[in-house]
Amino acid sequence: MPELTTFTPTPLEQAWGLYATAVGSVEGGMGAPPSGWRLLYLVRGEALLGRHRLRVEAGEVVLLDSREGCDLVPDARRGCTLHHVDFGGAWMERWAGLDLFGTPPRVVRAGFDEGLLGGIVKLRELARNPPAGAGLLMAGALGDLLARLEIAGRQGVGEGRQGRLVNDARRILADPAGDRLNLEAAASELGVSYSWFRRSFRAQTGLAPQRYRLLLRLDRACRMLEDSRLTIGAVARALGFSSQAYFARMFRRETGLSPSVWRSKRVNLRGDSGT
Repeated sequence: MPELTTFTPTPLEQAWGLYATAVGSVEGGMGAPPSGWRLLYLVRGEALLGRHRLRVEAGEVVLLDSREGCDLVPDARRGCTLHHVDFGGAWMERWAGLDLFGTPPRVVRAGFDEGLLGGIVKLRELARNPPAGAGLLMAGALGDLLARLEIAGRQGVGEGRQGRLVNDARRILADPAGDRLNLEAAASELGVSYSWFRRSFRAQTGLAPQRYRLLLRLDRACRMLEDSRLTIGAVARALGFSSQAYFARMFRRETGLSPSVWRSKRVNLRGDSGT
């Protein structure tokens, strides 16, 4: 799973005021950010924030300032899995100066937040397959991510045990790093039986866990298919489908179109809108 893409901001991106310098995923701990800011989203396990000895767990988002010199140490028994983005820029310094995010390290119990996790996924996809102007697109995604973090921090999360566990299950199923995790393993990770997990998940969301995961994958597939550099087989493999044929069958069942037809219609639509 370990993955890291680094960037050197161009003069234009620096002038823009917000830029990413690294996007990655890690199983285990991390040293302190070398410069600027770092946003961590723990998706599994637990960890300690270095000298602060602050315990953080899956479903929490952490905002770090490199000036704090704060590393992340995984729990010896459970370990941890996380996504992160390192960033900087004049806008972030201005927001921090206005105390919009509180004193670092800022920890927000987001639980499962589709917007936050979706923002991380979008940044990962832009880092993996950067289009023209990727730096500015990443700045936009990063700004949205920070806004959602501030909103989540103000609202807080209040939920009962069942709601919390189902929210944690949604986070696990939506995380690209868990695409190949079977549902029995997901239930075990949450400390509940598979039958309780399946019954409670359907009661809270209206969907069976397997269908929920499929719909999330297909939603990501729609975004990935807009990138003509990716073959349909590559999209299927990236999303954890057992074969291109199975992916195409599920895509057609849910959308009414084959992946290739959906892609051509999107390309035509973009061409029409640009004329």
